[in-house]
Amino acid sequence: MDLTKLKWTKNVNHQGDDKYWAYQNIDPDLNTFRLNWKTEQAKNALKPQESELILLRQRTKVTHIVKLLNNTLHKEPPDGEFSISRLVEVVWIADYWSVPPEQKMMFGYDVHFQGGKVMKLETPTFNEHWGSRGGLVEFQKHVLNALKLER
Repeated sequence: MDLTKLKWTKNVNHQGDDKYWAYQNIDPDLNTFRLNWKTEQAKNALKPQESELILLRQRTKVTHIVKLLNNTLHKEPPDGEFSISRLVEVVWIADYWSVPPEQKMMFGYDVHFQGGKVMKLETPTFNEHWGSRGGLVEFQKHVLNALKLER
């Protein structure tokens, strides 16, 4: 699997009951869904470009890697709190929802990105940890190994 376009991360939450995971029940035949942002985060939702990858985290776990399928911003429903979305395809999804990988294991340090905005992986904290280890390229290789995605 090619993760060279893995450049982003986003914290997501299931709206409603905390016992459920966001975007857990994806149709395996379609493997696509609309990734939501808060209504006021439209500018943030447009930051990643078509074909770039986002690592999704929730409750300190890594649950998905998704690929943006286009640069189109959807606005539905017009009056909802999370009315902004982008169409994504699942590249990887947790096999066992009872034990998805810990984000600290994936990143190698405590991650504190919150709020549901998409964030570039290469933050000062990321660079502090990964800069001497080969940067983003080595992090992408680490994710491949950690999730057993290498062929």
